[in-house]
Order: sequence, then structure tokens, then C-alpha cells
Amino acid sequence: MNEKFEVLRYLDTKSLITRLHELEDEFEKVMKEEAEFKTQNYGYLGSECAEVKRIEAELTVQAEGTNENQRKAWLLRQRVENDELLMALTRQKTVAFDLENIHIRVEMTKRRLESTKAVLALKTAQIHFLSGEDAEPK
Repeated sequence: MNEKFEVLRYLDTKSLITRLHELEDEFEKVMKEEAEFKTQNYGYLGSECAEVKRIEAELTVQAEGTNENQRKAWLLRQRVENDELLMALTRQKTVAFDLENIHIRVEMTKRRLESTKAVLALKTAQIHFLSGEDAEPK
């Protein structure tokens, strides 16, 4: 009997439960952070960035050149020469990078949470076994 208590003490489920609660809180926090980030940077998300498209549409009206190829070349040059467009493109890249980092943190937290739940389930099964619940035929 003392041997069982020592094994139960060794399983240390209390720290796992504490860690589980910490990970749940962290998971909720990073998910909220991701949602807030998406809301704050809505116009800069995705490959079809709304802000870049808006600026390019305004520039299309002003495009210089006598034919379509010259106008396309002028618009392409604006991605480097036009400060407003350049800033929007830079922000689009930064937003994409930051969002990917947040998403990685969400996924890693989720995996740590799932792993902790699995370990806790295993230790719970061990406790049931040691308590004799599974040892008796049903």
C-alpha cells in the first residue's frame, strides 16, 4: 500500500493540472492577440492587400505613357518611386510576417496544451490502475 502511495506521489498530477491551466490561459491570450492583430491590420492582410490595391488604382488613373506597355512599366516603377505605395507594400510584408509569427505561437501553444492533456490522461489511467479500479473484472 505504501508503495502505491509513493508511486502516486511520484506521478505529480498537481503540477500537470497547474501547467494545463497556464497553457489554457496562454492559448486564449495568443488567440485574442491574433484576432486583435487581424482587426488592426485588416487592410494589409493577404496577397490582395486592399490598401495597395487602392493606391495602385489611383496611380492607374495618373499612369504616364502613350501605350499599355509604357503605362504598365510606369506603374511598376511606382512600387519603388512612390513613397505611399512603397510604405503600403512594406507594411503588407511586415503584417504578413508578424501574423505568421503569431500563428506559430498559437500552434505551438496548442500543441503544448494537447501534449499536457495527453500526459495527464496517461497519469490518470495509471492512477486508476493503481487504485485497483481496472484490476477487478467487471
